[in-house]
Amino acid sequence: MKRAFVTGATGFVGSALVRELLNDGVRVRVLVRATSSLRNLEGLDVETVCGDVLDEEALRQGLCECDVVYHVAGFYSTCEEDAPFMYDVNVRGTKKVLNLALEAGASKIVYTSTIGTIGRPEDDSLPTEDTEFNLWDTASHYARSKFLAETEALVLGEKGYPIVVVNPCAPIGPRDIKPTSTGQRIVNYLRGKMPSFAPGGINFVAVEDVARGHILAAQQGAIGHRYILGNVNGNLALADFLRLMEEVSDVAPPRVAKASVGTRARAKVRRLLLTAKKPAPAQAGHRPVALTCDPSRAIEELGLPQTPLENAFAQAVQWFRENGYV
Repeated sequence: MKRAFVTGATGFVGSALVRELLNDGVRVRVLVRATSSLRNLEGLDVETVCGDVLDEEALRQGLCECDVVYHVAGFYSTCEEDAPFMYDVNVRGTKKVLNLALEAGASKIVYTSTIGTIGRPEDDSLPTEDTEFNLWDTASHYARSKFLAETEALVLGEKGYPIVVVNPCAPIGPRDIKPTSTGQRIVNYLRGKMPSFAPGGINFVAVEDVARGHILAAQQGAIGHRYILGNVNGNLALADFLRLMEEVSDVAPPRVAKASVGTRARAKVRRLLLTAKKPAPAQAGHRPVALTCDPSRAIEELGLPQTPLENAFAQAVQWFRENGYV
């Protein structure tokens, strides 16, 4: 029986991947930090190694006799003071995982990047895996660190090492315990708050599809290539998101004219709603912040599942409600 090694297994995407692997009959070994919550792994038959991606001893122990490696772990923060640690974990940690995995003889390594490392075309068309990253000047430290780590993975892949990169879009579904920034949008909506949103839109995708996409990438992904894990119908503007949330939750969108909302806040909400109908037009030399994409390659080459967004959003809403988030 094959054995897989998964970093980041306690997280939203990582734990979904673990469940998919176990359902496939794969033995799973996970790397878990001493401070990590094990809530998403409760009841799952996995081998556990305590450590992090900067701990070579723990990595060697975890990688021993594993056929496939899924490096899902990463550190995300919007705080400027966290930037040095973010580069350390996301870049130096990725180098360690990849090199030690190759040293251990892994037959396939899947590195989890992000849609944030996909650039934006000059003509404002939907980007694909072939769109080079051109957002360095405006990107967050998280996106920059993931771009640098992804580059390391792709360079090794170009040299013939068995590495494939996946670029997940915004995952939606149950067990988003933190929650992620994507899950927080749903929670905020359910609490009657206007969620933050990229002006140019976001591609949403069921977390189970993202997890399955990792496995498909390991099984048949082309070495040295990257695959966007998204939904072909998942590119939503804010207005689309609000309509979908109302449909699956039976909760009306946040009202612009609530008496408790101040004048400046109401003006901000109005601007959001006005610009939500379509992606904001790009100004000279600038592009609207957007996380939309064309995920056709993963659908056509890997057979990436396309769970209807209504199902994924409904499951997420139900889980957040049942677990006391709203």
